Amino acid sequence: MATKKVIIDNRMRQIEKQKLQNMGFEIIEVQTNPNVYTEISSHVDISVCKIENEIIVEYKNIRKVFKIKTDKLPDNFIIPTSVKADKEKLANDFYFYSPSSTGYTAAYDVNGDVRWYLSYKAIWDIERLKNGHLLVGTERLINSPYYVTGLYEIDMFGKIYKEYSLKGGYHHDYYEMPNGNLLVASDNFLNNDGTVEDYIVELDRETGKVVRQFDLRKILKMTDGKSENWTSYDWFHNNSVWYDKKTNSITLSGRHQDAVINIDYNSGKLNWIIGDSTNWSKEYQKYFFKPIGKDFEWQWSQHAAMITPKGEVFLFDNGNNKSKKKDNYVEASNSYSRGVIYKIDTKKMTIKQVFEYGKERGSDFYSPYISDVDYLNDNHYIIHSGGIVSVDGKASNKPAGLTEGNVSLKSDTVELLDNDVIFELVLPSNFYRVEKINIYNDTELKLGSATRVGSLGKTNITKKKISLASNSNKIDKDYTKHNIKFTKEI
Repeated sequence: MATKKVIIDNRMRQIEKQKLQNMGFEIIEVQTNPNVYTEISSHVDISVCKIENEIIVEYKNIRKVFKIKTDKLPDNFIIPTSVKADKEKLANDFYFYSPSSTGYTAAYDVNGDVRWYLSYKAIWDIERLKNGHLLVGTERLINSPYYVTGLYEIDMFGKIYKEYSLKGGYHHDYYEMPNGNLLVASDNFLNNDGTVEDYIVELDRETGKVVRQFDLRKILKMTDGKSENWTSYDWFHNNSVWYDKKTNSITLSGRHQDAVINIDYNSGKLNWIIGDSTNWSKEYQKYFFKPIGKDFEWQWSQHAAMITPKGEVFLFDNGNNKSKKKDNYVEASNSYSRGVIYKIDTKKMTIKQVFEYGKERGSDFYSPYISDVDYLNDNHYIIHSGGIVSVDGKASNKPAGLTEGNVSLKSDTVELLDNDVIFELVLPSNFYRVEKINIYNDTELKLGSATRVGSLGKTNITKKKISLASNSNKIDKDYTKHNIKFTKEI
């Protein structure tokens, strides 16, 4: 019987090469080429490889060649400026990015090559659900500047299976509950205080109905713990949602109060607060932790707070100002961002810093907004500094959209294993979050129309009869004295 042959890219890991050899394949290596990829099928006697626009499939003595032609990437597509990868420690997972400024919702591989993207801009989180589908935000705004109408449940082909609509819209983050429901960062645009980003809802996955809501105005004092970014309109600025089954609690991240809070899922009552207690009312002081151990630092304007399997708190510390007192503010050029893990004791109310990465990178790794962390396994993390902004080569303390001058943008994604950097990808734009996802799963493409659940609310209709204006008063001195001129209509 003739020896089976497989053509591979010489970037393939040794462990994967060994698998092919153990399967009886003769390996033919080609030089590093961005147009060459090789994957090993789950069927041990099938080899699949891609060379430029050809897919070659071999099974026993059968060989098939499929030619595939894809469209050219858009001219404005964001391409990495730097990629570092220890491929002996990496698999064939993709890194899915959601944009903040320019760019596409896209996936890059360990070589930094674009392998997947959406033709529209899904600006918030992108995660894989338990059923194998992806969940992304819609492209339609329900309110400015970035609140979208809800979420799409899609597959890797971009087919929409279900749309979830919310009358308070969706922003920043969601969490798939153990029962399949969705905890969503939303808004109550009609609340009496006229505030935003302080409302979380639980969405029934089947019906789209809101079955539970958490109003942070009833849990916290809105004027407490003010950071530089605090406003009466956006006093908390919740940017993450996390449910912990062990404690039956929800963890939220309030950027504008420099506070990570934890509330009881059943009662909605406050359990604890992580952050500097400066400027907080006396009644809330009991919810703060006491730092212990060496080299402890609080987080500032944080993002992406989560609870690890060990019960520790993992978050991205943006590091804005590093104080609530203006006289003690640290300038961006001397600041840094970091991924940090805190070990908390809710009985003794103590907190200890057990991990950090980013401080050693200085202001080159400083993101004054957005960014992400992910827990992949014990001692295996992703730290994504996604909002690096500089003006004339100097670090800025403002988001991209609020910065003027000779502005340059960057996002820097680092994957750590046992404190070693095994992957780093730099993009010349700002990206909100990164998720490392294996593209292979057991889901199948299903044809048919998508379903829409939930509601965007109901517009009030008046029964009062309104007549058209048929005439108006003549222009007089009272009219002309205002000297009103229309210079631009938008």
